[in-house]
Amino acid sequence: MDRHGSRTLLRLLVLLAAASPWVEGWSKDNVRVAEGPFISGGGLFIAQAKGYFDKEDLAVEIRKFEDGALALPALIAGELVITFLPAAANLFNSVAKGAPITVFLDRSSNAPGRAYSATSVSQELADQGIRAIGDLAKLKGKRAGVAALGSINQYALSLGLIKAGLNPATDVQWIINVPQPDLMKMLGQRQVDVIDVAYNIAKFAENSHWGPIVCTGDAVAPGGQIATYAVRKDFLARHRDVLVRWVTAYLRGAREFNAAAGDPMNHMDIVEILAKSTVLNKPELVTAIAPHWSYLNEEGRPNVESIMAMQDFWSGPYYRFVEKKVTEEQLFDLTIARDASARLAREKASAR
Repeated sequence: MDRHGSRTLLRLLVLLAAASPWVEGWSKDNVRVAEGPFISGGGLFIAQAKGYFDKEDLAVEIRKFEDGALALPALIAGELVITFLPAAANLFNSVAKGAPITVFLDRSSNAPGRAYSATSVSQELADQGIRAIGDLAKLKGKRAGVAALGSINQYALSLGLIKAGLNPATDVQWIINVPQPDLMKMLGQRQVDVIDVAYNIAKFAENSHWGPIVCTGDAVAPGGQIATYAVRKDFLARHRDVLVRWVTAYLRGAREFNAAAGDPMNHMDIVEILAKSTVLNKPELVTAIAPHWSYLNEEGRPNVESIMAMQDFWSGPYYRFVEKKVTEEQLFDLTIARDASARLAREKASAR
């Protein structure tokens, strides 16, 4: 083949590579992620919908689970490499038992004014005077509903009870292992007296006159961590560069999420993405609960102090859900978020 023919063949191969979706997909790094259908996962959904992962040459597959704990077996088995994990007692227990995972990224927190969780009481109890945290003392002997033991919701409600002077372990009857939408219905049917659930569910109960919100998660534990992202340790060791790119894309989505939470009507593209990706389903429901979407740390750093305080809480004196505590070093690797955030700062500076 002469020189002209070689150049023609080279140009043809380049054009085919650019046009072929197979070649494009083959050239990307694959990342399988577990996420729930909740608005607090909005940073991930936005990054996926707006092509931020694509720009980082990442092919991200999202598998949805109702709870991060349900995704852990798939993560441990190697079917996933990243999962969302609530800041709950089972996070500490999993690491203590040797689960090959590391918390590496913030996912959501109850920042002041941006609460994701809320405590509601039945309309009957509200009519009897339970309207704020201080009134929760009147719940002694009542039925308290949460989806799971050791959950962020039980943590928030327990702190509220303590602030009111009650012992959360003995002064209320806990009703557990009930999905949050069912807890809401039970509140309306007077089968439970107080619940702690996601803000959108609590708001629906309030609008339905089943029971008002009496306090939110940011009031009982300002800045309290709701959930994190965890990664397989072996993936982190072998593919650190992939994780930095993944977090870089995620943080772009997280920052747009925060901006939209404060002003949803001027970010309807984000509202549409969140409606399609979560249980809220409709844009009007997404805007109705703003700014209570939770807060995503724009540097990617989880509230380590809050998470370690939760471990202490679940270790006693009220509960013994955590028998063996883990250290920060065992639980976290925050260097990925640090490097991704620094990269975004450099990109922003160079664009000026």
